[in-house]
Amino acid sequence: MAKYKVGDELIIVKDPKKETKKLKELTYLKYENEFAQMSWGLKILDVEYDKPNVTLTYSNVDGETNKVFAVCNDIENFDQEKVLEKALLKAFQNEIINISVVKNKKFK
Repeated sequence: MAKYKVGDELIIVKDPKKETKKLKELTYLKYENEFAQMSWGLKILDVEYDKPNVTLTYSNVDGETNKVFAVCNDIENFDQEKVLEKALLKAFQNEIINISVVKNKKFK
């Protein structure tokens, strides 16, 4: 990302190549003998809290933008961090399902 000031206006230029590179570094699958490890990178674009709900907008390694929605079941003890974690888990679940669908289409 580069920032430039033109008069009173601040212009921010984002480099999508850097974002893609970072997400690719965060996304991997490793295995060694009987142990395996998976890591998945997402970029959080926006989080909207509307107690007891949260809407998470994110982009994946392919540059696709998606939204997921989560609800906090305990309204009296609403915890932004926990409901955000719930939304992130849904986002990761969606990404895993999507990669499975893409791989299955390639085999047909």
